[in-house]
Amino acid sequence: MRNVLQILAVFIMSLLMVSAVTAGHNGYSDVDESRAEALDLVSSLSVVSVEVNGNDVRTGEVLAVEEGEALDVKVGLEAFNNVDDIEVEAKISGYEYSDYENLEDATHLFDMSSNTTKYVNLEVSLPSQLDKDVYWLRVRVMNRHSVSVEQVVELHVEPSRHAVDIADVAFSPGSSVKAGRSLLTTVLLENFGDRNQRDVKVTVAIPQLGVSATEFVDRVDTDRETYRNNFDFEDVPEMFLAIPATATEGDYEVVVTASYDNMRETVTKKSMIHVVANEIFQATDKLVLAVGPENQAVVAGKTATYAIALTNAGATSKAYVLSSVVGDWATAVLSDNLVVLEPGKNKVVYVEVTPAMDATAGEHIASVEVKSGNEVLETVTFKAAVSAASQPSVGANFSLRNGLEIALIVLVVLLVIIGLIVGFSRLRKDGDEEGQTYY
Repeated sequence: MRNVLQILAVFIMSLLMVSAVTAGHNGYSDVDESRAEALDLVSSLSVVSVEVNGNDVRTGEVLAVEEGEALDVKVGLEAFNNVDDIEVEAKISGYEYSDYENLEDATHLFDMSSNTTKYVNLEVSLPSQLDKDVYWLRVRVMNRHSVSVEQVVELHVEPSRHAVDIADVAFSPGSSVKAGRSLLTTVLLENFGDRNQRDVKVTVAIPQLGVSATEFVDRVDTDRETYRNNFDFEDVPEMFLAIPATATEGDYEVVVTASYDNMRETVTKKSMIHVVANEIFQATDKLVLAVGPENQAVVAGKTATYAIALTNAGATSKAYVLSSVVGDWATAVLSDNLVVLEPGKNKVVYVEVTPAMDATAGEHIASVEVKSGNEVLETVTFKAAVSAASQPSVGANFSLRNGLEIALIVLVVLLVIIGLIVGFSRLRKDGDEEGQTYY
């Protein structure tokens, strides 16, 4: 029995040792396979060319570039074998503010087939505050777990001879302003060039509203004391923009432009503001009507005249069509059926309503529709108290127009009487003066 147990124990130990050896062998194979893939990427492709801004950069060449310049990088790759999941990266390191400004670019993942060539395009922008020094542009070709294929382009960064930028634009009371008020604009200029600038012209404008303001800065210096970092800032005098009181509510683009180097160079910065409508001055597409009188007494067969005053309170010219609506009891005639009004203008239209001779005595209603296009804007209602022709009343014999005519006649008579009185007074005065001279 003891021998059987010993044999069984030896058998179990043998199985465990075989399993451990197998596991160790498999782990070694995975690592070895990864290393093989890494070595395979390096041996499967190469960087055959690097162009910067259209210029082929040769090995060992130092390329001179300027601060603020955008570098268009074109990388040529040649594959000797099939390669999957490739990524190409171009990056500049060593900048003080690289955690705020991105100095790198990368492609999406792509594959390459054996014996093919592929070109990829990247873009890296150089900050205006980059030190005057030598930097390396590193071009790397990578995949998930491989040694990267790398090529270096040496850059010598120099300041531009004339270079001004708009560093910041601030608005007061803020990015929102009410129509009819002023927008205060403060601009900060940055000179990162190699030369001081004189008489820099700065203009702020809102093209959609047709308003602008301009200031001149006598001098914008560059910092020559610091060899590597030659830039300096200059404040522009505050500029006021008067927002029109009738401006429509919405978002508007503010364009700030700085002209320098004897007005030969220009730089622009754009921002957005929101204009809040001013209810007092806001124009509306509204028709304002005034009617009078609305009620009249009229004898059958006679005419009653009503008046409608139309005012265009909108921002554009409008055409209004008027039409009368009456029953069989009367006829209605409009002095104008079509009225065209410019913004802010008005016109009076007269409506003459004549009841029929056999019209029933009592109150009747007539109306006038005012349309703009096919839309009915307003409907004006008039009332007429009709009396029979056999029972005329003194007040009912006169329409509004007749009353106006009588008032005009009375006014003329009064003017004639006043003229006669003045004439007699002058004659009497002249007669008295002559009598005194004679005696």
